Amino acid sequence: MIQRKIRLIVLGIIILLGIIFVSFREVKIVPVKPATDIPEKLNTYYKQYPQQKVYMHFDKQIYQAGENIWFSVYFLDATTHIPSSHCNTLIVEFVNSFGQTTMTRLLKMENGYAHGDFTIFDSIPTGLYEIRAYSNWMRNFGDDFFFRRQISVMNPDFSDQLYRDEKLANKKLKKKSIRKSGKTDIQFFPEGGYLVDGIESRVAFKAINELGLGVEVHGEIFNKKEERITEFNTYHQGMGEFRINPEVNEKYYALVNLENNRKEKINLPEPLPSGYILDVNNRSNKEILVKINSTFTDPELILIGHTRGHIFYHSNIRLESGQAEIKIPADLFPTGILNLTLFDNRSQPLCERLVFVNHNDLLNVDIEPDKEIYGTRQKISLKITIRDKDNNPVEGNFSLAVSDREMNNFSGDFYSGISSYLLLVSDLKGRIQNPGYYFEKNTPETRQALDLLMMTQGWRRFVWNNVIAEIPLEINYPVEKGLSVQGKITREFFNIPLKNIPVTLTVKSNFNDIYYARSNDKGKYVFYLPDYKDTVNVEITASRPSGRKNLIIHIDEAEFPESGVLYTSYTKEMAITGTNAFRPYEEPQPDPDNPRIEGIHGEPDNVIYVDDNLATYPNVFEIIKGRVPGVSVTGNSIQIRGINSFMASTEPLYLVDGVPVNVEAVGAVNPYDIERIEILKGPSTAIYGSRGANGVIAIYTKRGRFMKKGILEFKMLGYYNPKEFYSPKYGTEFDYLYPDDRITLFWTPTIVTDSLGYAEAVFFSSDRTGVFNISLEGVDPKGNIGAGHSSFTIR
Repeated sequence: MIQRKIRLIVLGIIILLGIIFVSFREVKIVPVKPATDIPEKLNTYYKQYPQQKVYMHFDKQIYQAGENIWFSVYFLDATTHIPSSHCNTLIVEFVNSFGQTTMTRLLKMENGYAHGDFTIFDSIPTGLYEIRAYSNWMRNFGDDFFFRRQISVMNPDFSDQLYRDEKLANKKLKKKSIRKSGKTDIQFFPEGGYLVDGIESRVAFKAINELGLGVEVHGEIFNKKEERITEFNTYHQGMGEFRINPEVNEKYYALVNLENNRKEKINLPEPLPSGYILDVNNRSNKEILVKINSTFTDPELILIGHTRGHIFYHSNIRLESGQAEIKIPADLFPTGILNLTLFDNRSQPLCERLVFVNHNDLLNVDIEPDKEIYGTRQKISLKITIRDKDNNPVEGNFSLAVSDREMNNFSGDFYSGISSYLLLVSDLKGRIQNPGYYFEKNTPETRQALDLLMMTQGWRRFVWNNVIAEIPLEINYPVEKGLSVQGKITREFFNIPLKNIPVTLTVKSNFNDIYYARSNDKGKYVFYLPDYKDTVNVEITASRPSGRKNLIIHIDEAEFPESGVLYTSYTKEMAITGTNAFRPYEEPQPDPDNPRIEGIHGEPDNVIYVDDNLATYPNVFEIIKGRVPGVSVTGNSIQIRGINSFMASTEPLYLVDGVPVNVEAVGAVNPYDIERIEILKGPSTAIYGSRGANGVIAIYTKRGRFMKKGILEFKMLGYYNPKEFYSPKYGTEFDYLYPDDRITLFWTPTIVTDSLGYAEAVFFSSDRTGVFNISLEGVDPKGNIGAGHSSFTIR
């Protein structure tokens, strides 16, 4: 009996152990994908989500009010820099110092090229402005990838406009600014990403002020026993490095000496008990020396090197006694940022290091004026020669600008030309101070400074873990191959989609082009349109099969991304002749032919009268933004603060000419058609009941009959038709009757070299004297980058 019980107990134990064994076994047999599929996954990622870059070349950097800004656009594949045909529509915006877009150009790209211009209003105040460019597809990856260029505008007549005795009319109430506080931000970056117990490592650091500019510092490293370990000093623009052999459970800190005898204590990253270190030496032009050190003895690893998302190096690594040394030929990689990443056999990234590879293979551009010195209104001829690194002639499309040097010496602390932008700035996180420095000379000093930049700036195009896990990106903005209008049809009150509704779009012109569509199961409709130029008047109509028009037509209004507030990194004095001026505010007078429509609510809390300047804003939301206290505008959303509402939504009631409308209809109202905007946020909203609980935005058009059932009218932005740059040709006495004070003597977005790599430009000087800069930039059909500069004098 006892033996039988013992047998049962043993059997139970065996069964229990079996269950436990199977459970552990099930955990252990989860398939591990080998690291060798990483190249395939990265290739798939770039096929699914092709990356794009935009670069813009301008005629100069400083402008006066009333001038034109001339620009050329290069739309490129982000990996190869070859002109791209991935999409053919580009958005270019002029952004004021408040971060508001005041002018927009929609450009039609032709084989990766386009050009355009902005006219600077005479009333624009002196200050810094931003021009940015992007495609709709690029918005899926964040605005870090947009091209941005800061320019300076001088207005001798209105450095600032003062309005007195005015109601709340068309003026900003506050402006954010960045004041110099003297605060220094210092960060430390161990090579490869981590400090590991017992492994000597390089640690780079970067010290910047509140404007993002490098600051010179020096200091010492201490452990928790207050023992001095080493010292450090900045090498270039706030960057420097030191070496340390860390110990686990030890805490290290830096005591940094700052200006005004200030000291700051900053903790270093804590050492890991185990891990990997990448030690990379890129000082030789022929090879890259990679040392891998680890606390582990002999794991199987893989090292991958990619440039702009294309893998050029892929090698299995086995450590011996926790170490390995690899020499990689530099000519395996193109010029640009090389990303070296170490993976384990589970495809998990362990550490990473950026390295800049420079083969000095930019296009050779030679610009030769036929003279060194010219007189006023004299003919000038430029001979241009472009060859590749092997001295072969280059055929390509480039842009050329000739302008007064005085209007070009605002380069800004973060200005970048085409080479430094495409090879450096466009692929790194954060702002880079004076990126052109790293390309001026290929010396040991610049190479060391560039290597420090690689250790202190991060790669920004993708995250390895997302690529390996094949996590799909959320794509909200499709590739634009042309102009389109889309939206949906809903019931009048409940926002329920209506399917199979015939929709008609009419482009109002001499011919009244008509297009037809039908709403789908989700109420969506779309019209694909030909290449209309500039702004066109559009009317969309829809009705039920019974002929009734009790429905709402929505359009997907283009919601342009936000811009940050601009600030100046320094002030440059410049003498410009002008006179002081005072311009009193004048309220627009009512038109007797179009009597003003009054609201049923009586006196509003605030009124914005839309004058000619405000009418240039892209939509109602941009007009309201920042002009009314207590009203917050984010994108196409308005919230009136200080109103206690029990409603689920915080959206105010929108009225157009007294008719309640949705936010899409508000966005469709053309600012040129608006007379005034009234804002209600107090007791005056009571007349609208619960609908006005979150406040009321009442828009009144000049015509007073904007809303009609089943009809939606708006202005559509078509492709911009660029102006032609005017360059006079002097030859008769009559030509000398009028003054010629041109700052930009010559601009062309299309300097086309022939099969021998030659091109020529001919133009005339103006009455201005001094030194004039010549700037040529561009990319050839193979993705080779070229830039050339020269100058001449006019006396």
